[in-house]
Amino acid sequence: MILVDNRTYLNLHHRELFQKLLPLESQVSDQVIVEPAKKGSLTMKIKWNDKIRYLHSKYDPEHEAARLIGKWQNIEQYDQVLFVGIGLGYHIKQFANQYPSMKFSIYEPNPEVIVQFFTHVNTKDWPLRNVQSIFTGADQHEIIIEIQKLLNQGKNILVIPLPTYEKIYANELTFIMNALREQIQHEKSNLATDAAFQNRWTINAIKNFPYVMRTPNILHDVDPSAFKGKPAIIVSAGPSLSEEFENLRYIKEHGLAYIFSVGSAINALISHDIYPDAACTYDPSHLNQKVFQKVKELNISSIPLIFGSSVGFETLKDYSGPMLHMLTSQDTISPQLVRTNDNEGVKTVLDAPSIAVMTFQLLKLLECQPIILVGQNLSFKDRSRYAEGIEYDHVANRVSENELNENLMVEDVYGNMVYTNEGFKSMKNQLEMYIKNAKDTEVINTTNGGAKIQGTTFIRLSEVIKNRLKKPVVRDSWYQVNNQYDIKYCYAQLQKMNISLKEFDKLVSSLEDMLTKIQQFSNRYHAEQMEKQLGKFDKRFNQLKRNLFYQMFISPMVRIQFKKLTQKANEIRQEKNSSLKGQMVAKEFGDFIKECQLHLDFIRPYYQELCKEIDELSHNLKI
Repeated sequence: MILVDNRTYLNLHHRELFQKLLPLESQVSDQVIVEPAKKGSLTMKIKWNDKIRYLHSKYDPEHEAARLIGKWQNIEQYDQVLFVGIGLGYHIKQFANQYPSMKFSIYEPNPEVIVQFFTHVNTKDWPLRNVQSIFTGADQHEIIIEIQKLLNQGKNILVIPLPTYEKIYANELTFIMNALREQIQHEKSNLATDAAFQNRWTINAIKNFPYVMRTPNILHDVDPSAFKGKPAIIVSAGPSLSEEFENLRYIKEHGLAYIFSVGSAINALISHDIYPDAACTYDPSHLNQKVFQKVKELNISSIPLIFGSSVGFETLKDYSGPMLHMLTSQDTISPQLVRTNDNEGVKTVLDAPSIAVMTFQLLKLLECQPIILVGQNLSFKDRSRYAEGIEYDHVANRVSENELNENLMVEDVYGNMVYTNEGFKSMKNQLEMYIKNAKDTEVINTTNGGAKIQGTTFIRLSEVIKNRLKKPVVRDSWYQVNNQYDIKYCYAQLQKMNISLKEFDKLVSSLEDMLTKIQQFSNRYHAEQMEKQLGKFDKRFNQLKRNLFYQMFISPMVRIQFKKLTQKANEIRQEKNSSLKGQMVAKEFGDFIKECQLHLDFIRPYYQELCKEIDELSHNLKI
């Protein structure tokens, strides 16, 4: 049974873990055994492949632990340590005593081992102040979530496994090392994306809002029976699309499935005189308008455009066909301003590395069945990046020799290895995650020679047509519906926003005054006055973060700056010297407040433009 002190500790600090361990503590198992060591301490052994493996020395576990920790050099250069394997914790206790200021976490692959730890080792005698997390089990999704939490506390992580686990749990160790590397790469990619688009998302959301108010929301205004239970095809721009034009033409002519083109695939389709049932787009870049340049030049007005509300605003200008929209998670403005007339919450589609992933979410919400992937290569084929009919000045279709990296290869649908890149890998991972969570949705991958996508069944499109698409399902004019947003609610929300903007101006000014006083007190070493001022500043800064205008307009544009501030704030909290702490607050928070003021000055004309648009819309509807 887990010791009483440990139950209290787990319940207070690691409740999810505690709930996972409770059913195991009453189970009798001969797989994990605790016994006395020769020198009087306890040791632990486990059964693995019909053999007994000791996790610690049979003779002197404590001496062994000291030697194990002594092998690791320059530990202070790391932000934190992740121990893989807890056993009876001798090595972890040795580490915590030797490095009292170093943060650490514990991952134990075997839940029975961790139950035995808490049954025999009283954590009251442990230095627990620097434990960040303790987790167990083999669920890879849960492990990745825990790794993401660790990386939020510091990117430079030292992994120390129990020596026995390097063999017993070699696969788990490999997964963790790969997951750490991939998550760091993913975070770098996210930071790069934030840096590139954090202002752009907000500008797009503002300039696109009139379109949002005038076009139907595909998830709310369109009759759901048009799509529910109907097959839908996501046509991507991968090179394998070139093999499927005649199959897609046949499907389109006979209305056998809804065809949604994503990204550049629209150009390949129209070059073969195939008009999809809808084209989907979401890229926030100004370059996204180039994707639809051909549609506009040919003055095609029969293809509905489904746009994400944070798409590059230039894309929507002069589009002559019908338009519908979906709200995206990068749009922090529209969800605050819109409400349906029946007060129903407005659904949002989560941002993703590719429009194909966004469209998959959309079709899942529309309850299409099955969802069929075409041209979703997520890899290079025959040195090609795109299908026939897609050419851009800024991106070459032909892949250069330098881009082919043997370290970036994935298994294709036939079990062969094909070249890919980091962007495609990220898209593949995201798509697989959404497919895994869409348990009731069948997903068919028809991409000949494309990357194998977990959770899908590979079937050639010709076979899908023959065996699955046997009757017309596409409803004509499904998109001819009206926007149902409540304009009165929108107008009222904007009035609240105007009040919030005035409050935000006052808060910024007040915080700047407070920081000046904190700087003065720190220079004169008035510790007591400064601590009081720091307390007041903290409350006022929290008011700023809760301010509605800040949350909607400023916060999305200072994401990177706020991440940096959060990291510095952790250092500031640990600073014992009051004078130095005051100087750090004045510097770091002062820089952030200046960024907020600069972005307010930048966004104010756009905000005024938004107010004018809503006033005109309200006036036209005589509100």
